[in-house]
Amino acid sequence: MLKPLLFILTLVILIALALNFDFFSKDISINQPIKESTQVKVEPLPKEIISSSTIKEPIIINNDLSKEIQLLLNKAQKLLAQHKMAEALLVYEEIIEKTKKSDDIKVLKLFAEACFKKAGIHYMFPNYDIESTIESYELIISKFINSNNKELLLIYMQAKIQQAPFNSKDEILIAYNEVIEKFTNDKEQRFDKEIEELLFAKSFALMGVDDEEAIEVLDSIIAKYENKTELPETVRFSILNNIELSIITGNDTDKYVDLATQYMSDSPDTKPLIAMLNIIKDAQNLDQTEALTAWNDEYNKYNFPDWDFSELRKWVNKMETPESQMRISKYLDAFEKQKYTNHYQPSTRTVDASQNYSDSSTSNEENIEGEYQENPTYEPDPYINDMLSTEAEVTYPNPYSTTRESVEVDAVSHTNF
Repeated sequence: MLKPLLFILTLVILIALALNFDFFSKDISINQPIKESTQVKVEPLPKEIISSSTIKEPIIINNDLSKEIQLLLNKAQKLLAQHKMAEALLVYEEIIEKTKKSDDIKVLKLFAEACFKKAGIHYMFPNYDIESTIESYELIISKFINSNNKELLLIYMQAKIQQAPFNSKDEILIAYNEVIEKFTNDKEQRFDKEIEELLFAKSFALMGVDDEEAIEVLDSIIAKYENKTELPETVRFSILNNIELSIITGNDTDKYVDLATQYMSDSPDTKPLIAMLNIIKDAQNLDQTEALTAWNDEYNKYNFPDWDFSELRKWVNKMETPESQMRISKYLDAFEKQKYTNHYQPSTRTVDASQNYSDSSTSNEENIEGEYQENPTYEPDPYINDMLSTEAEVTYPNPYSTTRESVEVDAVSHTNF
């Protein structure tokens, strides 16, 4: 299953993987939940946690409140750098209290930033306070749900999608459906691109739950671009993903293979992936040793840069025909081995080790509480692609991949989104 790089750069990104609090510049993914850790050792925080939010525009100080809130955000970042989580949490709560009744868009963005970071602190070990994490997202959702401002509605979407996995398995799909419906009914029709990306992410949430519906969702994306020569990445990925889903569900793959051949012949991924999927498909009934040898001769350097084998693995593990199961497992083993062998070749690049330990967080410490520093305000990505990323390796802790009482959910397994 393809994992679009487009999405890897988006749900732009609030508390990106692990302990990253640079919410608005990193990737975010909805992954499998982690188990509550009993580890008590406190590791040094990564540099990202002590940096300010990425700035797309300098903050415009148009009132004293904006200046006051930015100073408080600076103070909170310094406290995080010192591992003073409880004190930082109090500062974020103070920011929320001071901004929650504002009608100023820039102030409301600062309100959202504080809420997102508050959610991250509540989830971080050793707090692991899922109820408070959910409540922090709910502050944003309830505040922005009736807004008519596009930027605030995109932040609403961000909070809605990220909150969903903390509740139950069904909440992920419910959240996608609610946001899709809301954006589809937008009178100004401002969210066509976001709707398409939400549908794409929803298809991943359906995989393993209702593969037939996942195909239908991807078909609805593909249908919008019939007879067009230029296809966005979401459509390209939809075509290849539907080839795999058609194999898993026992449907005909020819339609999607033809579309891939017609529209994606220029992609270096198309031929090796289609050939690989054909081997898997035919291996249900026939030995594919010769086909695999031919594939290896032609594509021995291919490393499956955006492909995940988990759906095929789940499918083969449920097979009732032992012969087919053994054959397909053997070929999957070969493809996965090539992926990881080629992908994780040792790098020959030399790195200046001295740069790895520089701490840029101390350069302005003397100004944190005294002099106002003009830091950029949070500007949501116009398309919030990262929010729709679907698949990544599970890392601890990931604030967006758990459910109440550590109940494991079927992950939206395909967006490093």
